[in-house]
Amino acid sequence: MGVSECEDLFPSGFSDQPWLMQLHGGSETQEFMDPYNRCIVERNIPQFTGKLCLGFYKNWLLLADKLTKETFFLHRTLDPKLKVCLPSLRSVSFNYLGGCVISSSPASKKCVVSFVGRRRDFILYCRPKLNVRWTKVSLSIHDSENPDDQHRFTGQVVRFKGKIYILHGSLVAFRVVVINEDSLLNGDCSWTIIQMPNRIDGWYHLVVSGNDMFSVLVATSNLRRGLPATCTVHRLETSDQTWEHVESIGGCVFFLGGIQNSALTATQAGTQRDCIYVVNQNYGFLHGEGVYKICMQDQTVSLCLSLKKPIPTEWICKLCWLMPTRVNRSSKGKCKTLSFTHSIGSYKSDGTHVHKKEEKHNIDISRPWADLPVELVQLLFSRLNLVDCLRLSSICKAWNSVSSHIQDAMAYPWLMYSTNDSCSWRFFDPIHGKEYFIDTTWLGFGKNLTFHYSKDGWVLASKENKYLFLINPLTREFISLPAPDFDINRSTAMSLSSSLANSDCIVFVVFFNDLQVLEISTWSHGEDEWNKLSFNNEFGYCMPCNPVFTSGELYCYKFNGELSVYNPTKKTLQTFEIKAPIEMVVGGDRIIQCHFMESRGDMITVFRERAKDRLRIFKLDRPQLAWREVFGVEDVTIFLNHKTSLAVPCPEKRCRDLIYFSGFADEHLKSNASYYELYLG
Repeated sequence: MGVSECEDLFPSGFSDQPWLMQLHGGSETQEFMDPYNRCIVERNIPQFTGKLCLGFYKNWLLLADKLTKETFFLHRTLDPKLKVCLPSLRSVSFNYLGGCVISSSPASKKCVVSFVGRRRDFILYCRPKLNVRWTKVSLSIHDSENPDDQHRFTGQVVRFKGKIYILHGSLVAFRVVVINEDSLLNGDCSWTIIQMPNRIDGWYHLVVSGNDMFSVLVATSNLRRGLPATCTVHRLETSDQTWEHVESIGGCVFFLGGIQNSALTATQAGTQRDCIYVVNQNYGFLHGEGVYKICMQDQTVSLCLSLKKPIPTEWICKLCWLMPTRVNRSSKGKCKTLSFTHSIGSYKSDGTHVHKKEEKHNIDISRPWADLPVELVQLLFSRLNLVDCLRLSSICKAWNSVSSHIQDAMAYPWLMYSTNDSCSWRFFDPIHGKEYFIDTTWLGFGKNLTFHYSKDGWVLASKENKYLFLINPLTREFISLPAPDFDINRSTAMSLSSSLANSDCIVFVVFFNDLQVLEISTWSHGEDEWNKLSFNNEFGYCMPCNPVFTSGELYCYKFNGELSVYNPTKKTLQTFEIKAPIEMVVGGDRIIQCHFMESRGDMITVFRERAKDRLRIFKLDRPQLAWREVFGVEDVTIFLNHKTSLAVPCPEKRCRDLIYFSGFADEHLKSNASYYELYLG
């Protein structure tokens, strides 16, 4: 089979970036998962039908027939001539077979393949070119000071500087068993033990990167039912066999959670530096199976890919990370610094080769971009996202004059956040999984800000409970609001009526005074002070989320389900007594997060109960004054956050009926991490 024919069998771009592959061992189709573009592609590759992937070494895949257990290496070109057979694994139960390490190329006589047990302490090894059967070495590894020691091989193993490192764990602690490969082959299977740092709820991963070996503890939160929360990385000091905590992984990228863990440089991976992709494969007893990305710099966690099908429980059916065979220098998934000056970006396009017999034509390839018809440029703007529109407008003056059409770009909400010690704000694009930075040194006080609400690109923020202002991070516009005559930290909710570009824009601040009095402070363009009105709050209920302004009125949802509607023109407040769709519990273990938004004239509430980790959606039945549960909002994508929640028309077909939501923002968790997760509607 030729190289081009082979590439046609695999998904497009298979050789240029990391992919996840799963061979089920029985299905005629195989799944290939792209964590960058968030897609799952099915292919029918005859050479993989009925096979399991047990490991890999560079361009070689270690495969086994699930029924016959015949084992062999196959080159990624699928060339039958590049096939190296191994002894059959008939005598081994796949239920107890863990990961493997491969010393060198399978084409070499020096190649050694070593499997470790899973829930059983043994090593299985052979030399593909020399041995006709596997050699099994059973080990008796226990803590002499603890006769009830329950440590067993977990199945994780790496090879580092001629030694085999095997993760050995129990429910409460982990350690690493180190075996010299040469001594193993010579029949002297002695070992040493390296203790791991104390374990918290989570999973350990071992990975080799260049001349270093790392342990990565991906911590999970019980409150989030096993989903990744943070990660802690240690580097092995080989001189004294101890672990040193590190804050960076040397600009590399780790790919964890498959049958083998891998590491690449950021250039090789085609993504940002110091980030970790991990498969959260919970074997059916927890929710949240998928591929997550963890940024080391600020512990930001984002879901890259949701696994739609349940994963088999056997180790050998785990997903397999396949590394690129070509260096990919594209910008997929990279962190980018947004510059809104006219700096020209780099663009790649496919040229067209024109050829006629005996005729020669000189094609002027230096024709300026400005000659492109304006109508076509406008069409381009309407097909691009915001960032690409900004770049497009910087190509030439003629295209910059069309920049007024940027409002036609495919805009959708981004998650904005900052860290207290940083002079830059971060923007996370949940649709494409990209992160951007905006420098805030121009602001003079970009640190230690509190964000309260956002509307049409404007952010309502405060500092030190003294100053309240509006910022447009993209245009660098800044509006200072009058000194507040209320406690900003105690203000229950804030909202904006529209973009600050509108002269009739109103800023709303809602405050409950002793729960019996509802105070609404407003500010409009040209005013030097806040206008405050007080209303009776008969039932004493406050608001679990920010209000929503629509159709000229401000809607406030309260804990008991009722709606208070404020008309800024008439300066009146009307309250509708409506039974709450879900009882909101203040305090205690049953914490429910409520989100309130408007969609095409409908009022929508979304509830998430943290203990059950599920969402429920309700729509207001206006004639009956009742909340009705619905199981999706047609052709709408919902973005949830404890500050601002939005329901917008689907920006892309693949986002139809999806809900993106940020993590719980409980202050007592003391976490700077902000992350998005994906739920199918």
